[in-house]
Amino acid sequence: MTDYQKPIPAIQPWTREFWNATKQGKLLIQKCQDCHSMIFFPKKVCPECWSDNLCWQEASGKAQVYTYTTQMDMVEPKFRADLPYVIAMVDLEEGIRMTTRIVNCNPEDVTIGMNVHVVFEDISPECSLPMFQPADETLRRLPPCIDECESLATRSGSPVSPDTYETIIYDIGGKNGAVCTITLNRPSKYNAINYRMAAELIDAFRRVRDESSVGVVVLTGAGEKAFCTGGDLEIFPSLCEHKSSLNWLSHEGLDVQRAISGCEKVVICKINGHCLAGGLELALSCDLIYARESAMMGATEINMGLLPGWGGTARLPRSMPIFRAREIIFSGRKDYPAKDMYDMGLLTRVFKDDEFEEQVETVVKNIASKKPEALRMGKEIMARSVDGCDIETALSVERNGIQWLTYAPDVQKMMEGFRQKPSDLLARQKETNLRSDNK
Repeated sequence: MTDYQKPIPAIQPWTREFWNATKQGKLLIQKCQDCHSMIFFPKKVCPECWSDNLCWQEASGKAQVYTYTTQMDMVEPKFRADLPYVIAMVDLEEGIRMTTRIVNCNPEDVTIGMNVHVVFEDISPECSLPMFQPADETLRRLPPCIDECESLATRSGSPVSPDTYETIIYDIGGKNGAVCTITLNRPSKYNAINYRMAAELIDAFRRVRDESSVGVVVLTGAGEKAFCTGGDLEIFPSLCEHKSSLNWLSHEGLDVQRAISGCEKVVICKINGHCLAGGLELALSCDLIYARESAMMGATEINMGLLPGWGGTARLPRSMPIFRAREIIFSGRKDYPAKDMYDMGLLTRVFKDDEFEEQVETVVKNIASKKPEALRMGKEIMARSVDGCDIETALSVERNGIQWLTYAPDVQKMMEGFRQKPSDLLARQKETNLRSDNK
């Protein structure tokens, strides 16, 4: 309880009884004894008749989901470990509608009209938070099992933060701290992805999103042999259990993809060796992909009777002509030279081995010199445009983005200089004319 890091409610004199009750597992609501209105959240006076003649009534704790949304990303760092989670409005039997969270339930199982019941999370010596779980026990998550249902952070070992990263290196540098380099750091394993690396990548890309000075993130691999060769074979025994396998695909894999593609920075993938299977899928989540001429690439999953599960079959056809994407998926080859991949339309550029570091550094410095907000807006506009919307919608998004950038304080200061120039030119022209007349 003392380790609770999220915001804790400020207890006021008129809310103290409510919070005291939560420590006893009770959900209280107020009732106006003059107009008989039911009131929530606790108030000093009745919002209907302004009477202060209020009393407390214990609610049954039974409710139905009125509406909900699933939070997948874009949260404060203290809430990242909870993702994804469901925020809902529920209707209590007593006629109160309250905002809460649905817990102990897979987000995809939540439905409007679902019957739920209150539960409490103990967060401090003074209060517990009321939340709701499904009334139907079959929809509740099973109690955690060491082998099957642990969170990714638990399975990956110690808590995840830059100070405790074991499989990646997180470094912010460049001019004015404009570049963050995230390095996959398991060279002896060809930078293969295990549970720990997945957890650290998710944390790193969500963390760098909040670094205001950073405009560019470089994702690369340690050593010269491999950028990344996909999933580490050490995790495969755990994937024999169906639920663990599904979680690796739809939770860990999906979260890694979303953390990279949604970090709001320009993400440059720097491929310096073999880039296979899940490693290729990491690259596909980036904005720009640069490869060393000697790099070898491919999607090898079909050789095991499987298919890419971290976005390969979805992103590859969106990144190159469909007929070429099919060949890469169906062939299972792991020896496509970088030059071939470039000719097929996948890579941004390929550089000779002895020029690779210098050339990529030039690209990074150039892009990092641009305003981070403009890079972010450009990334968002182009992402929406290629999502399949019609041209008029894409143009509208573009106009809104440019308007937002135009009214930034530093841009307005520059615009002010442009506004003054015509009058300055006119004054100088008049002065020149006068001098000519005097002559």
